[in-house]
Amino acid sequence: MTETAHMTVEGMSCNGCSGKLQRALEAVNGVTGVDIVLDGGKVTVSYDPAHVSPTAFRDVVEDTGFDVVS
Repeated sequence: MTETAHMTVEGMSCNGCSGKLQRALEAVNGVTGVDIVLDGGKVTVSYDPAHVSPTAFRDVVEDTGFDVVS
């Protein structure tokens, strides 16, 4: 079963930034997909809740150098 988490992330200013965040999120065990819309900082993560919870995504975003605003 796959669930979806949505976040708004600040600090991404280019495709390199969004690519860096996408790779970091995709490396998390249980993540099955990541979609990032640079304009507006919208991040959608598809994941298996048996392996990971959405709280881990906030940590990954912050560890990558960005801020979760919602």
